[in-house]
Amino acid sequence: MAARVKKNNSTTVLYLYGVTQAPAQSVPELHGVDGSSAMEIVECAGMVCWISRVSANEYAEELAKNIENLDWLADRSTQHQRVVSAIAETYDILPARFGTVFLSEASLCADVESRKKILKTDFQRVTGSEEWGIKVFVLPPKLERSVSGRSGKEYLQAKSALLQSRKPAGPDEEIGRFAQELEKLSVATAEGGKISGGRRNLQYQISLLLKRSDRKRLEGLLQRYSNHWKEQRKIEATGPWAPYSFVSRSREGSS
Repeated sequence: MAARVKKNNSTTVLYLYGVTQAPAQSVPELHGVDGSSAMEIVECAGMVCWISRVSANEYAEELAKNIENLDWLADRSTQHQRVVSAIAETYDILPARFGTVFLSEASLCADVESRKKILKTDFQRVTGSEEWGIKVFVLPPKLERSVSGRSGKEYLQAKSALLQSRKPAGPDEEIGRFAQELEKLSVATAEGGKISGGRRNLQYQISLLLKRSDRKRLEGLLQRYSNHWKEQRKIEATGPWAPYSFVSRSREGSS
């Protein structure tokens, strides 16, 4: 989330979607995060900032309160992502976090200028690349009770035996090999979150920064492991996304 914004005399603030390097040849006809504001570009320190002018009250002064409204947050964050994705179709972009706002073009450019070296390093890392999320789930075993009938004790014994027989052999070793192949294929990786706090049966997750030219190779790797694991594990891949997980965030956001 962006830094706290001081009291603003204007009724609008600049909402930042991301920064690109290449001069913008055209601005997509998109509505901003609020569903109505027009997209604009502001050139700062030799880079291009993608912004729209939104309500200062809603997106600055009352932002902390508004994000507690889950309906508001879901709608606005989805629109933020749509805008970033549309820009990313044409340009390599360093996407801003949801809720990053500035009081003026001067404060925006001052922030970009102060982070210019970091931004250039980030661009070197993400240029020509896209983000993918990978999750691996352990599949629960299938258990069908015999039509001939069994006692409760026999059924529980059979269930226990089936659980053991369907348990993936050497999960750490196999997941380790899978992770190594993903890392070798990718430009960079980022942890996908805490496994303990994830979805049920989630065994492994990671975010990948992948060259667009290597997408087919990723698809082949995922298909190979899916075939190998069959009913033991399921792989879930999401993307491509703008490289949210691979942008330096130490100082983003300004008043």
